[in-house]
Amino acid sequence: MPKAESPKPDVMYLNPAAREAIAKKFATLASPVRLIFFEQSIGCETCASTKQLLEQLSELSDKVAIEILNLALDRDRASEYGIDQVPAVVVSAPGRARVRFYGAPRGNELMSLVEAVRMTAAGDSGLGERSRERLRTLSRPVDLKVFFTPTCVDCPRMVKLACQLAVESPLVTATAIDATEFPELVRRYRVNGVPKTVIDDHAEVMGAVLETELVAAIC
Repeated sequence: MPKAESPKPDVMYLNPAAREAIAKKFATLASPVRLIFFEQSIGCETCASTKQLLEQLSELSDKVAIEILNLALDRDRASEYGIDQVPAVVVSAPGRARVRFYGAPRGNELMSLVEAVRMTAAGDSGLGERSRERLRTLSRPVDLKVFFTPTCVDCPRMVKLACQLAVESPLVTATAIDATEFPELVRRYRVNGVPKTVIDDHAEVMGAVLETELVAAIC
């Protein structure tokens, strides 16, 4: 598993191939989706570039809108969504606002965000029936944090899986965290390699696992 890298601020533009691929996915969105973006002007090197990228995404579909909030000034909204870091994006549709991304959606994780938008719009996780049945037995809230790096080839699989669980169950929230941007969270959760999935801040799953394995770990 690759080690966490040092953050590298950059300016993000969608190239023509990416725009075309994303536009095709957005063309099939079942309902409108809001990307609720939390930023701050001081101490956030990637807030501006993340905002820029989200604006480019919203241009590709009239069903994708951006709501821009400030972490310090909009404390009530941040608390509502459990946001305490920036940049942060909440993928929201009516009755579904349980998928979050911490960090700029770059590298391999750009398409993870796009896929989260698609699933949230449809309200369809794409999970197997056995997984759906097990998730219906949940009786307590479950918090999933998936640590990734933009160059990790196995990370998108776990990010998508966590998002699937959050879309499927109203008791599951999923947060994808860029380990290169949040060293304090890396230390707190002892992230020595990615992907790493933290369940309710204490249990952990290392590496990319099967759908049935992650469902079993929380149910």
